Amino acid sequence: MKYTGVPFFFLLAAMAISTAPPYHSLEEGLVAYYSFNACDARDESGNGSDGTLIGGVGCWCGIEDDGLLLDGSRSYIEFPGKVNRYFSTSDFTVSFYFKAEQYLVFQQSLLSKREDCDEFNMMDLMLDLNSREVNAAVHETPEKYYAGLSTALDTTMWIHFALVREGTRAYTFINGELHRESFRCSGVDISNAAVLSFSNSPCIQNGRARRFKGVLDQLRVYSRALSPEEVRRLYREYPVENAVMDCVT
Repeated sequence: MKYTGVPFFFLLAAMAISTAPPYHSLEEGLVAYYSFNACDARDESGNGSDGTLIGGVGCWCGIEDDGLLLDGSRSYIEFPGKVNRYFSTSDFTVSFYFKAEQYLVFQQSLLSKREDCDEFNMMDLMLDLNSREVNAAVHETPEKYYAGLSTALDTTMWIHFALVREGTRAYTFINGELHRESFRCSGVDISNAAVLSFSNSPCIQNGRARRFKGVLDQLRVYSRALSPEEVRRLYREYPVENAVMDCVT
């Protein structure tokens, strides 16, 4: 009798593993969600971080229904509210689709949370069509940052980009596939007082970057690190090959 409890224990453990969900729900930890389907920047997560459209942001065909069209000159988007709390030392994921409409030698500002171009404690994502990559800067100091996160692009059409920070590691994904991984022995604090924005990096003001010209769609911010499989699932909801390439209405 003394041996019967051992196989029974393993049976219970196996049952527990087999009934546990393999992945989180894609709604779990979603702290801000912008579909842009109403041609505005309302936060559809219900957490109240509604965005503000500035400088004549337009409406155009997105990856799914409508997206927001930025003119590369005056237009940008700010996202005030609770969403800004999640860019500090904790895990997070940002995910969005974009389609550039203009080639520039200069980098174009994508998503950023940065107070000044010469300051750190920041996240600043730039589109560099000259080098055909998304330049991903996630810094605490000039010496303390996630190196090697910039990802090469093989197209200038619709792109799905995701940045995941999980503890001392960070990852970048293009179209659902892991492209870069960076590791540090200690975490990177990106806390600052700036408002999360799109096409409004402070590096625009000193001429080191330009505003983005193109379409933004399906921006999501999570308060947790999505797994690679979850990023793939997120991308499969709206694969780029299904996008409308010519918007005439």
